[in-house]
Amino acid sequence: MEQSRKAGCELIVYNDPRYPEMLRQIFDPPVLLYCRGNVDLLSAPAVAVVGARKPTPYGLAVAERLAADLAARGLAIVSGLARGVDTAAHKGALAEGSGARTVAVLGCGIDQCYPSENKRLKRRSKSKDW
Repeated sequence: MEQSRKAGCELIVYNDPRYPEMLRQIFDPPVLLYCRGNVDLLSAPAVAVVGARKPTPYGLAVAERLAADLAARGLAIVSGLARGVDTAAHKGALAEGSGARTVAVLGCGIDQCYPSENKRLKRRSKSKDW
C-alpha cells in the first residue's frame, strides 16, 4: 500500500463502485487495479486500439489517424502501450489536443515503462488524464 501511494497510485478493488463494470463481467477479473491519473476514465466511453508490434507504415498511419479522429469525438483511447499500433494510437490521441484522453493497460508495474522507447510518450501524457 505504501509503495503504491509513493508511486502516485490509487487502488481500486473489485467491490469499489469505480471498478469498471465491463471488466467485472470477464471470466477471471482482477481483484485489484493499480491506477494513476483520472480514474473516471475507467467508466468513460472508450475504444480500444491494439494491433501488431511490427506494423507496416500504412498500419501505423491508420492507427494514429483513427485514434486522433475518435479522440476528437470525445472517446478515450485504450491500449496496452506496446510498441507499434498501440503506441501510434496513443500518439494520435495525444496529438489531437488537450481534450484527448488515453488509458494504458500495462502488463508491467505501474512504475515501469515498457517498452522503454515510450518513456517520452508517457511523460507527455502526464499532462493529460493518463
